[in-house]
Amino acid sequence: MKNNTGKLEKKCLVTGGAGGLGTAICTTLAKEGYRVFMLDLPASPGKEVAEQVNEMVGAEQVVFLPGDLADLNGLRCQSARLLQQEGGIDVLINNGGIDTIGALESVSLQTFSDTQTINSAAAFVLSQALSPAMKALGGGQIVNIMSIILSGGWNARVPYAMSKGSLLGLTRALARELGPFNIRVNAVSPGAIPTNMERKFWTDSREELDRFILDKQALKFRATAQDVADAVYFLVSEQSRFITGHELHVNGGWYMG
Repeated sequence: MKNNTGKLEKKCLVTGGAGGLGTAICTTLAKEGYRVFMLDLPASPGKEVAEQVNEMVGAEQVVFLPGDLADLNGLRCQSARLLQQEGGIDVLINNGGIDTIGALESVSLQTFSDTQTINSAAAFVLSQALSPAMKALGGGQIVNIMSIILSGGWNARVPYAMSKGSLLGLTRALARELGPFNIRVNAVSPGAIPTNMERKFWTDSREELDRFILDKQALKFRATAQDVADAVYFLVSEQSRFITGHELHVNGGWYMG
């Protein structure tokens, strides 16, 4: 099936697509002619966001899929239904997640478990479920959204940093295993991006927060979610056809590892 640009339509699943980085990623891919399946919680504004993006691009490019990354068996079943319906998914963006904060001794086992399940185990389940269809299609792309938090520059973030570290291991191991099938797997590690997730954990003034971040960055301006979405699109496009197993830092030079 061809899209309105005349190109063969590619299909993409984006988790956590109803807000922040996810919405920017969905919008960018929709503008490029992808058919985008936006997976987010049933209580999220996903339906409304999908309608807004479709109105913006002038086509029914985005479909909202209510789902829960905490329900791994449910994700597996939902993936099977999606593949049966669509015949395959070309691109998987593992963006959805939760941010947790707290000193090591104060983190409950439930919080720890939820963080690992939603942030990393769900990415494994979706990669496992969708990659066979990518093989049958002759290739595909998977992009895992990580975080600058993994650099180790913060206290009280052990479960979150651990979950993002798992995504790095997943990225490299999948890139090695799926490479022979022309499936490229990469990661994007955003720095400090002004989203609702950032605001949730910073109750001080915006001016104070901006000063702190700009002091850390080599580039002296705040990023936007679009900066991350552009990096994701680069990694799923043919412009990066010889790149796999890579972690792309999008943080203005905050972390240069």
